[in-house]
Amino acid sequence: MPELPEVETICRFLHAKLLKKKIIDIKVNQANLRMPITQNINEMIKSGVVTNIRRRGKYIIWEMSNSALVIIHLGMSGKLLYFDRQTPISKHDHVIFLLEDSSSIIYNDPRRFGLVVAINSKEEGKFFQHLGIEPLTDGFSGSTLKQVLTDKTASIKSILMNSKIIVGIGNIYAAENLFLAGISPFKLAKDLSQEECDKLVIAVKNTLTCAINAGGSTLKDYAKPSGSPGYFQHHFKVYGRAGKPCIICHNTILSVRQSGRSTFYCSKCQNF
Repeated sequence: MPELPEVETICRFLHAKLLKKKIIDIKVNQANLRMPITQNINEMIKSGVVTNIRRRGKYIIWEMSNSALVIIHLGMSGKLLYFDRQTPISKHDHVIFLLEDSSSIIYNDPRRFGLVVAINSKEEGKFFQHLGIEPLTDGFSGSTLKQVLTDKTASIKSILMNSKIIVGIGNIYAAENLFLAGISPFKLAKDLSQEECDKLVIAVKNTLTCAINAGGSTLKDYAKPSGSPGYFQHHFKVYGRAGKPCIICHNTILSVRQSGRSTFYCSKCQNF
């Protein structure tokens, strides 16, 4: 699943391609995604101009001139593909946005766990009320994190991946962040010291920023709308490196199943 850096990369790409362009038609080939595609999506956004593109957590948001919002989540395998001209429909091309310059944005999703909906901008707060803090904002600080973790008995890795608490961090970046901060992924969140919270916030901000600058991480499904891959996977320090030496202490990187997901860590650098 694309995480915050991948979604931010997509938003920046689309901002350059879609800003101030009119959507002249929307073709829905498959409406049954994780959440059914808005039935009157064409009516809501057709002939509207894209005035801004931004991100909230792992959601992509298109602001339209007619006060509508197009909200897209890529789920496990979704992609947004950009073509500078109309192109033949391929398998799993569920939604096609046609633009006034004959270019198109295609939502492709083999597993159909994503969503494409249109809402009135006044409904945005309610739509995103379940989401936690954005990690790249000034509001995400060591003191804020310490306060949030006070009563959390889950592991710190689980908390980092909980979008109701912190948005945008999945399995890849949780592993990388905890390694950089020198914190065991198994440590209970409530047991982190203020110093550890400060280190973790710095690690999160640095890792996510570097990953965005690298265009995200391409492992399986993710690609930029242009079709090109991201490159941050070449900079992984622990994720996917089980059996290889730690870049700091040269101990072997370990991998175990934690809450149904693979956890990669160095037992020496991330000791309790």
